[in-house]
Amino acid sequence: MAINYLNSLDLNKNEILQGVIENQPNDAAAGASPVEGQLYFNTTNHVLMQYNGTSWEEAGGGVETLTTTDGTYINLTPNSATDGAVTVTADLNASDGTAAASERYLTKSNAWAEISTIPGTYSWEFDGDSGTTQSVASGETVTFTGSTKITTTASTGDELIIVHDLQSQTNSTSTASPAAGATFTVIDSVTVDTTGHIGGKNLKTITLPADTNTQETYTLPVSAGTAVSGHSVADIDLTAAGTSTGIKSRVTIAGNNDNIAITETTGNNGIVKIALTQDVVIGDTLTVGGDIAQTSGGNENVFASELNMSSQKITNVLDPTSAQDAATKQYVDDATVGGLIYQGGYNSSTNVPVLDSRGTQIAVEKGWTYTVTDDGTFYGEVVRAGDVLIAEVDLASGAGALTDWTTVQNNVDLASLATIGIGNVNKSTVATLDGISVGYSSGTASVGLDIQGLTYITNNLETADLQGIEIPIYNGEAATAANEKIEVSDLVTLINNKYNDKGTIAIGDLAGTVTHNWNTKNTIVQTIDQNGNTVFCDITRTTSTVTATISAAQTAATGGIITILVQRIG
Repeated sequence: MAINYLNSLDLNKNEILQGVIENQPNDAAAGASPVEGQLYFNTTNHVLMQYNGTSWEEAGGGVETLTTTDGTYINLTPNSATDGAVTVTADLNASDGTAAASERYLTKSNAWAEISTIPGTYSWEFDGDSGTTQSVASGETVTFTGSTKITTTASTGDELIIVHDLQSQTNSTSTASPAAGATFTVIDSVTVDTTGHIGGKNLKTITLPADTNTQETYTLPVSAGTAVSGHSVADIDLTAAGTSTGIKSRVTIAGNNDNIAITETTGNNGIVKIALTQDVVIGDTLTVGGDIAQTSGGNENVFASELNMSSQKITNVLDPTSAQDAATKQYVDDATVGGLIYQGGYNSSTNVPVLDSRGTQIAVEKGWTYTVTDDGTFYGEVVRAGDVLIAEVDLASGAGALTDWTTVQNNVDLASLATIGIGNVNKSTVATLDGISVGYSSGTASVGLDIQGLTYITNNLETADLQGIEIPIYNGEAATAANEKIEVSDLVTLINNKYNDKGTIAIGDLAGTVTHNWNTKNTIVQTIDQNGNTVFCDITRTTSTVTATISAAQTAATGGIITILVQRIG
């Protein structure tokens, strides 16, 4: 049935999309007691009808007469219909022909003008870089003539081609191998105008420098401090020896006894080689850096002083065979594989030394062993004083995980509320005690409510006896707050009384009010008449009331008492 509106419907200037006016075959079918302005669509005559306060009449009326009059340029021709759809045809009253210069045309500015006044129709002008401006009348011809290195060509399609004449050019090449001090001529610069034409060039004569590259040979003296012929010891300048800066010199260095030979061969780019020229035998004294000395035969492997390696390594050493032999790193590593190497205590509370990921871990080697000195954690695992940590692999700085270590537990005891240890917690298998979930992490049991694990209720709650279903609740409003149980039926009643309310608009009244204590305007309001039909009223909300208003009082015949249903939301 139709929705019953008891007040005017204000659409706030919004459109009614795809709406249909009430359809009736005649005025009587539109209903008794119409009011002025009421509308309906007459499906018999297919017209919209309106009530003028006394009778129904066609809305908007219709065209009764139509008279057409031809104008100077437009002819209007109506069809023969006298009512209903009347069509008028408009035609331009004009004829085809040739327009003279003195005749007029209608411009875009809606004004009449003579054809001869159209700009550019009969004449135009052209100008050049020099000369006199020329006027060209209709029918005259303008000729474009080429000049120096410019050619013009008229082509089909009203095209004029202007091109620059081709220019022939002959290039020549030459070679020369001037000696030192000789001269040769080059083009230094070329002048080009703005059109690309070469206007001139500049020639420059280049003179090569004279050849002054000579070599001199010096023999250094045997004794220190003795001057070379023509130079003192301080005078020798290997980059500028002699007379001119930049002259390259060659220096010959001679040995100072029979044991040292100093040579420089061609192609070595000045590299000097120094070598012993005779063998050193047992009994000779050879000083190297002042620290190593071979003094006599039979003690070839004995050093007279400490061996200073100057931060260098000793390489290619054999494995030791006696207690006093030096050992290589690989030999020591192999000998200690699998052994426990005690490193001291570890404070698991402060992570000192830094062994787990609470900081940048120090580098450790396989077998390193630590004793826990303070209760705490190690990579998240709880450890206590006295536990032992053993590295299972070599670990670089900043690397490692709990799986890289073996933890030997020392202080393991029965678990308590405050101490992790040996203990066990499990859920009950009694059906009435179901719903508890138990899980372990790092020796600690976590106990929680497992509602998802409970058996599903298979009966329909809408038709079941809600008094037989109880749920746990926390009662914080009792004298002593406690966990209690409540039947679903009682809970539904409490919720309905707490969040729902109702009132009425009595027969003959124009409004009704529902008062609540919800302290909010967030409510849903529905209004129904005595027959159970939904009716629409004006609704006004405050934080404590809901008021429904109608524009005309109800009677028993129009629906009777109106019930106001209010529900709190949020």
